[in-house]
Amino acid sequence: MQFHMLVLEGDKEAEKTKKEAHLPVYTASAYLRRKRLESRPPLHNRSFYLCRMIEEELKGLVIDGSGRITICAHQVRLAPGDEKYICDRNFHVSIYYLEQEEINAIEEADPDTEQTVIWRILQNSLMDIARRNRCPGDVAEKMEEAFARIADSHFVREERIEKLTKRAKNTGLTAYVYRVLSAETGEGWHIKITDRKKRVRYQAAIDEDTRYINRLGSRLYAKAEWRENAFVISDNFAQEVFRINVPEE
Repeated sequence: MQFHMLVLEGDKEAEKTKKEAHLPVYTASAYLRRKRLESRPPLHNRSFYLCRMIEEELKGLVIDGSGRITICAHQVRLAPGDEKYICDRNFHVSIYYLEQEEINAIEEADPDTEQTVIWRILQNSLMDIARRNRCPGDVAEKMEEAFARIADSHFVREERIEKLTKRAKNTGLTAYVYRVLSAETGEGWHIKITDRKKRVRYQAAIDEDTRYINRLGSRLYAKAEWRENAFVISDNFAQEVFRINVPEE
């Protein structure tokens, strides 16, 4: 099975305990660090955009036969026998546990370095899984190239989603839908509508308050169409999730 989903899972109980703990503060820097730890989202959310970028870059590759790979930053391993890596070939899912020093590196990273730290750990984890499964050399090479592209992009990916880009036959208006993955947006979406002369008639963010949902993978954004002067995006159950009416000139 081809790889299509990556999750970096933190220790939810440990994250909750740290937020609730009232640690002593003796310096301004210690106070600021405590406030940052209390306010930052869970690790799953902080790594969300990187996991989506990796999924796109590694699309079509077979790493270990699993469709979903979960990288666990748990203080205590949940698997029996403390195995580091488990691949369930019946359900095509894998679990890979990070070492304590890797968990510490993520915890201690500041906002400026965290994405590089997480990127490197995810790269090392997936490359280790590939080695354990004796992946062909070309697969490992493609993985290395993919991670290099992510770093070269400064961890930002903006792409036009072609299946949601539609042209209205009656008005000639074209709606372009874009997805942006970054630390700032998580998963951000925006739309641009142009006329026949390529003039921009309308542009705006879509669902700007919802950042940690994989709208493509979950089929929340499954279909787009023009209904007269309205551009509509629907989910997999044909329910509208976005609509914008564009008045005629």
